Amino acid sequence: MDKNYFINSIGCEDKNLISNIFDKMQIAEKSNKIIFTNSFLPPDVWNQISVICESSLIKLYTNGLFKHADRRMLSFSTYDEPDLYPIDLLKISNKSKFSKVDHKDYLGSIMSLGIKREKLGDLIIKDEICYAPVCSDISSYIINNLSKIRNCPCEVSFHDYTLQELPERQFQEKIIISTSFRLDGMVSAICNVSRSNSTQLISSGKILVNYFQCLKKDKVIQNDDILTIRGYGKFMVADIIGSTQKGRFKVVIKQYI
Repeated sequence: MDKNYFINSIGCEDKNLISNIFDKMQIAEKSNKIIFTNSFLPPDVWNQISVICESSLIKLYTNGLFKHADRRMLSFSTYDEPDLYPIDLLKISNKSKFSKVDHKDYLGSIMSLGIKREKLGDLIIKDEICYAPVCSDISSYIINNLSKIRNCPCEVSFHDYTLQELPERQFQEKIIISTSFRLDGMVSAICNVSRSNSTQLISSGKILVNYFQCLKKDKVIQNDDILTIRGYGKFMVADIIGSTQKGRFKVVIKQYI
């Protein structure tokens, strides 16, 4: 595979990152070893790489620890997926009883240590505890240096995800009424915008269906499909529970929070 072709085929501004990924693919092929990226990549990047790998001898596997994780570490292999990735899961506990902190507070405090966003996976917050997948090479540094989230004292420790249960994403569930299961109809119902506005969102590339950009307004959406709508959020189509008297469909949507 030509390196320039690979770099130019991936729609990512950080060309050095894509170049390094190509080099890792080459090392995996030549050494017959499993090679990992030392970063977590967003879905619009790892999906594009997965398409290219379909016609390559190298197999691509991804892992973000959590089910339906957006940001994932990549591994390249000529055989099976690795059992373990160089990922640690940190448990960050807010020790203040009087102040609450949210996702942006945890993320901002970690990055204020000089850590780049790509070294972190998705953050999940449950019961005042933030669970943060991180590249193993920075986990000890975070544990030793992160003492506050905003102005709240915190405690950071390892969470052994191989032995302990992983936290699950939290969802906000709602019922929408859609005229059809076409993408433009579903986007219109989810975002509460007109059909023409939903079509504009689709044509401008702001819609991902199962992490792939979709420009087809007539694509039929099915149960368990995941819609990422830039500016609105990420949604899972959970269930179809019936129809109205006017023949519109009642659909249960789970919004990621």
